[in-house]
Amino acid sequence: MGDRFDRLGGRHANVETLLRRPGIGHNNGPTFDMSWEAWVWRRASAKAWKTPNPEVAKMRVRRAERLGITYRELTATLMDTGVNLGAAVLPLSLAARVRRGPKGEIVVDPRNSVAALVGKFGGRLFLLGDIDAVPTLDAAERDGFLALVNRAFDGKVEAIGWGHDGPAIRTLLKANAVPHQEAFLVGAGMGHRVLGETAGLPLTKDIDTWFS
Repeated sequence: MGDRFDRLGGRHANVETLLRRPGIGHNNGPTFDMSWEAWVWRRASAKAWKTPNPEVAKMRVRRAERLGITYRELTATLMDTGVNLGAAVLPLSLAARVRRGPKGEIVVDPRNSVAALVGKFGGRLFLLGDIDAVPTLDAAERDGFLALVNRAFDGKVEAIGWGHDGPAIRTLLKANAVPHQEAFLVGAGMGHRVLGETAGLPLTKDIDTWFS
């Protein structure tokens, strides 16, 4: 039985390290990196997260509250992109159920929990009209769809883009003169996280934690 491991043939290159027990007093934490690169990174990170002056901090807190994100999310995005977030993209499938009424008319039923969150939002709001989430619309219905949506969301939606991928989001933002670095995606699950990354957005906010 003792030689079972050796009979496996290909022994992992790091097996001795993996099997080595830590000494007395070891807390099983990671090794402390004393390299020059690690020191530079720790120094830069500490400088970046240094508390700004009170007025700047208050402005960031207020902006984060208006957008429904955390102070840390806002600040991290600012450090990554150099610009402040100010817009959100929300998939229509999360915001409302779209169907045809008894006379064939388009009906938008806002999801109550999302409608309440949209009511709190203090930035520029755009909807991504994922095509699979709506009935087939003719040109006239598509032209009038924004007004229909805004009756359900108290005029908070600035524009709607049609599609289901990253380029559709970029096209929507570009058409409304919004740099993609200034927008974040409100989504649910890994699929929307990948969608936000594909669009090059700096943040994807889970709808369960939006304004929480």
